[in-house]
Formats: sequence, C-alpha cells, structure tokens
Amino acid sequence: MRTRVVDTLQDLLAMDSDLHADMSTILRFTRRRLEAAGMRVRLVGPERYPALIATYGKNGMLFSGHLDTVPVGDNWTMFQGEEDENRVYGRGTCDMKGACAAMIEAADELVKDDVPFSICLTTDEEEQMEGVDAIIKEDIVRKAKGVLIMEPTELAPAYREKGVFRFRLTTRGRAAHASQPWLGNDAILKMHYCLGRLLDLAEMSSQRSTGMTVCFSTIKGGNKNNVVSDHCTVEVDIRHPSTQTANDIEDIIVNRLRGEVYEMDIEYTLGAFESDPNSEISQELSNFLGTDPIVVPYATEAPKYASVNPHVYICGPGDPHLAHTADEFVEVQELEEAHDMIVHLAKYVQG
Repeated sequence: MRTRVVDTLQDLLAMDSDLHADMSTILRFTRRRLEAAGMRVRLVGPERYPALIATYGKNGMLFSGHLDTVPVGDNWTMFQGEEDENRVYGRGTCDMKGACAAMIEAADELVKDDVPFSICLTTDEEEQMEGVDAIIKEDIVRKAKGVLIMEPTELAPAYREKGVFRFRLTTRGRAAHASQPWLGNDAILKMHYCLGRLLDLAEMSSQRSTGMTVCFSTIKGGNKNNVVSDHCTVEVDIRHPSTQTANDIEDIIVNRLRGEVYEMDIEYTLGAFESDPNSEISQELSNFLGTDPIVVPYATEAPKYASVNPHVYICGPGDPHLAHTADEFVEVQELEEAHDMIVHLAKYVQG
C-alpha cells in the first residue's frame, strides 16, 4: 500500500494544477482512477474549474479535498516528487494532493468491501471556492453521514478555523516628472498613509491579542522610476475569529481609514467555522489516530459544507505550517495512516 499511495501522489504532483494550469489533465487522471475502482463519477460547477463528485452506494461518509495548488514558487532545494528519508517533496504534497492520493487508493478497498462513500474534489479551493458551491447543492452532501475535509492537520481532528476577508485598496494620483513632484499627486504616498492606519493590525502583538491576522499580500504602483505615481493598489488578506463577521471587519477598516482618499473593493469573504470537538465522529477520529482535537489558522471549504450538513470535520495528513512553502513535503507514514483512517471511518459510520 505504501508504494501505491506514493506512486499516486507522484502522479498527481507531475500535473500542474495551480489556477493558471489546465485542470482537465488532473481531472481526467482522477476520474479514470475512481471509475476504475468502481465509482460513479461526474463533474459539476464552473467550466473553467470544475468539481468532481464520485459516489459508491448511498448515504455514506463523504471525503472532501482539492486538486488545485498555489504556484510552485522559488527557492526550492528538492525536486517535485522527490523522495528523501520517508518524505515526499513537492508543491501540493501537504496541501493537499497527499490526502487526495490517499482517497484514491482507499476507494479501491472500500468498493471491494461494498462500503457506501463518496469523494468530492474541487479545483479552485485556493481562490474563490466556486466548485464547492455546486457540490453542496447535491443530495449526497445533505444525506452524507459525515463530511471529512482532509486538509493538513498532522492527522489531528480540527474543530475550528477562522473566517476570510480579502479586499483591495486603490489610491489614485496625478503623474508628473519626478524632479518636480509638486506638480503631481503621488498615489504611492497616499497608499503609505492608508497602510499606516492599518499597520498596528498587521503587527504580531496585535494579532496575538485580537486573534485577527492582517497580511499586506501584494502591492503594485507607479509606471517608471522618474514619474510620480498615478496609481497604487494593495491586496490585503484578513483572517478573523468566529466572534467577528465580514461586516465587523469592513467596519474596522473603514473607520481606520476615515479621512484618507482611497477605493476599497471586497474581493472575497468566507465565514469562520466551528464544530463540536466532543461529537461522536470527532471522538472516533481522536481515538483511532491517537491525537487530540486542534484549532487551525487557515480556511477550508468547511463553512460551505456546514451550511447543508451539520456533521463536518477537518482532518488530514501533512503539517499545516508547510503549506504554500518552498520544500513542502508530507511524511509517507502519514499518507498510510490517512488511507487507513478513510477506510476505518467509512466503515464506522455504517455501524
């Protein structure tokens, strides 16, 4: 089984699947594998980033993941798919092609044992999460005995995650020769004043005390070194606890920026998620894996699933601190344990 899961993961790693890639290749591979196992497979959702739904039987456990990744990026010292000391390296090994490989391999065993279950895989989780919006309209989600989202948790059941609030700030100015800046209106300087109003929110001490994290993710401005900038744009990513809503976050930002001249575009919001760590399935996961429930800092598709099914859980292989980093990896042992967890949980919920 070790060789099969690793081989499947390496097959997935060989296919580019960031949001600039053609998702049809990795979807064809996954569909072919799940159909060969005996599952019924179909695609739903947006044409550019479809979601895959695979089913066997009715009303079993639903296992959820995503095939898309962030771009590979720079500063890697390991090759994509390289094995070293019982680790597999590559973009998506942890977040979360490793879990997808475990699901694909577990499908064979569950079908052979005639255990009802389903697998749902999206291809746009790292951005807009539109695929899961199509998935949750399906009866299999509402009727599932539980939904396990297999994001990286080092195989500890996670019961809480923060909400997401992403927005874009734009300041506009007037171009002029840089030797005579008084003839123009510097958009970058305007942005400097805006960010100054938010700076303490992005500092570590504030984030520890409020539980809200603020990251200035991108900044673009100006056209040339000897021209006063006539535009500047900053993208900001905020994660907030369940005690706050998107409206609360917007109010904080608007109040902080009062008096400044800017444009604000809210690009994406997702509510926080929290489940009961003492629920039956959560406790069964803890007992089977020998791990205690945890809280994770990232966002998943859990709030979307929870809007139609109250039995949603998060647990998967990989260290969440490695997600989106150079030399991302997953431990082979965790892949094996994830495979066994899938099989055990699918059988457990059938009583």
